[in-house]
Amino acid sequence: MRIELKREGGLAFFPGLARPRSVDLDALPPATAEALQREVREARFFEQPATVGGGPTAGADRTSYTVTIEDDGGRRHSVRLVEPVQEPHLRALLGLLQQAEREQRAP
Repeated sequence: MRIELKREGGLAFFPGLARPRSVDLDALPPATAEALQREVREARFFEQPATVGGGPTAGADRTSYTVTIEDDGGRRHSVRLVEPVQEPHLRALLGLLQQAEREQRAP
């Protein structure tokens, strides 16, 4: 499974942060990789619409994340998560992805 995370918007937006970052599950500790796979299943990621989250009011400064996942069978799907994301499994998946991405960047 390969996952790509792209951040856009927010108050402290820097264009370099918008660069997509990849999370390779094969390079993660097994417990982290299993937790990510579990949240992908529990969030029913491949059944989610193209955009999830956001509130009743529009806001150009809202942070959004585009998560693209390609599973081992070649199935690929992208979901744009707009803060605040209310769905608990998608919120947990986003948190795990951010943590895994930081861990992979750390020396």
